[in-house]
Amino acid sequence: MDKLGTLVLSVSVVAGLLMASTTAGAFIGAGINLDKQFGNTIDFNLGGGIPIGNTAFGLAGMNIGVTWGVNYDLNALAGYPYGAGGVGSVTNGDLGYNLGITVDATQGAGFNGADFGIPLDEQGVTTTHMAKEISQEAQLSNTQVAFPYG
Repeated sequence: MDKLGTLVLSVSVVAGLLMASTTAGAFIGAGINLDKQFGNTIDFNLGGGIPIGNTAFGLAGMNIGVTWGVNYDLNALAGYPYGAGGVGSVTNGDLGYNLGITVDATQGAGFNGADFGIPLDEQGVTTTHMAKEISQEAQLSNTQVAFPYG
């Protein structure tokens, strides 16, 4: 094989490898992933039944729950992502928080006059429920690429 044939074959092999690496998505670089969630629920249980002898009762109770949380999920990747040259970086992530409160309350009273010969039996109970929550989540996305050819 002459020198010209060897040169043409070498250039063809290098060009083929360059095209194959470009279409295959060759990548040399590093990436990190940060993912964490913090949170908890705290319950407060207040009150209870209040007996008044054998004829009457009182009831007062309240249950309060507080829920909170913070989370983040960040992914970063940087390196040489293109077989034909260039460098790049990609950052994606989510940041968020939540805060919630629930209140359940019960109040009531009752009377039974049978022990005294009074044909009277009454009771009244009311309940209240409230639930509120606030939350926010932000999404981050950033891509930077630099090519050596203008």
